Amino acid sequence: MSARFADMAKEAFSFLEDAGFRLARVEAGYLRYESANSAVVIDWDERSGELEAFVGLHSTAGSSQDMYSLTDIFGLEGVPDRKTPPQVADENRLQPHVGQLADDLRTHARPAVVGDRMFFRRLETFRNAKAEAFTQGLKLQQIRSAVEQAWRNREFTKVVGLFAPVESDLSEAEKGKLEYARRHQAD
Repeated sequence: MSARFADMAKEAFSFLEDAGFRLARVEAGYLRYESANSAVVIDWDERSGELEAFVGLHSTAGSSQDMYSLTDIFGLEGVPDRKTPPQVADENRLQPHVGQLADDLRTHARPAVVGDRMFFRRLETFRNAKAEAFTQGLKLQQIRSAVEQAWRNREFTKVVGLFAPVESDLSEAEKGKLEYARRHQAD
């Protein structure tokens, strides 16, 4: 990979230097800017083409704590149509995406860039809630699979045992199955 990505990113993110950041590290597909309060990483994975910016608080020891992606910030702020970072595998087509990433960081991540600790607490809460929802979704998938098998085998006690703890997360059809299973579990 050439140094083109680094040059594109330095140009697009030059506003960070105007805001008191210094370019602390440059590697192939990776730039890290640091200020007294926060750090910004611009990362491009040449293999997957994924382009993303990350922001984190800068600790007193000089290293960053947890970094949060611009995608996380979009989710927290409710920015529509920004659920995944762009994927651009061809470096020749990267320029407009790097520029858009810089504009997005400037527009949507200002509290993170300046190191607003309350904003980072909100980000942490948001990311934790997202992780819990994802884990709950996986758990529900497993439960639904087990219930389907128990339903086919007419093991209504098992259906009740699996569905009852997650009743509030069930669809109306699943709640109907649960009620049916409750009425017929002794049969």
